[in-house]
Amino acid sequence: MKKYILLAVAVVFGFNMILGCAGAPIGSEKIIDWSPGYKKVAPTWTQNIYVEQKGYLYFTGIKSSVQNKDLGQRQAKAEATKNVAEGINQKVTTEFADSIQGSNINEDDLGDFTRDAIGIMGNLPSLQGLQVEEYYWQKVQKKISADEVKMLYNCFALVKLSVADYKKARDVALNGLAEKAKKAKDKKAEDIAESLMKRLAAE
Repeated sequence: MKKYILLAVAVVFGFNMILGCAGAPIGSEKIIDWSPGYKKVAPTWTQNIYVEQKGYLYFTGIKSSVQNKDLGQRQAKAEATKNVAEGINQKVTTEFADSIQGSNINEDDLGDFTRDAIGIMGNLPSLQGLQVEEYYWQKVQKKISADEVKMLYNCFALVKLSVADYKKARDVALNGLAEKAKKAKDKKAEDIAESLMKRLAAE
């Protein structure tokens, strides 16, 4: 008798779940569970791929609609790491371009120099192997078709880098390129490196 009661409960639950999603559009999601210690509303950091505040650079990785939560979190971390590289690329490019305003440095020459600097920074230990500051996940009921609903996970990972560490890595790259230019007797590259070091030191 107990077996039939449990089966009836399972059937009713499944039927109610389908009815609850019947009017929802295909692709819509309903959050049914989330990371312990959080409310139903996701933390604000999940809404920003890259942001700088209070002396840190924050990068968010997102992996949506995965069946395995642990795999989703690993994929979200990998996405956050990729966003670190892209964010640093953007920040270095902007800083270097702003710093040469009013100088006689050619933009094409600066572009080549910037790519070299970013390449060096990407290989520095301080910018590799950054740890995840925080994870967040949601378990969602997603409507796949008119009569199919799946239980999936949306996963988020937050990685942070201190502005101080970023500047150290940037300065290491600039000094390295300046030394390389001197040895190669590349006056143009040496002038760019020294100009940037001087201007960025005053920030």
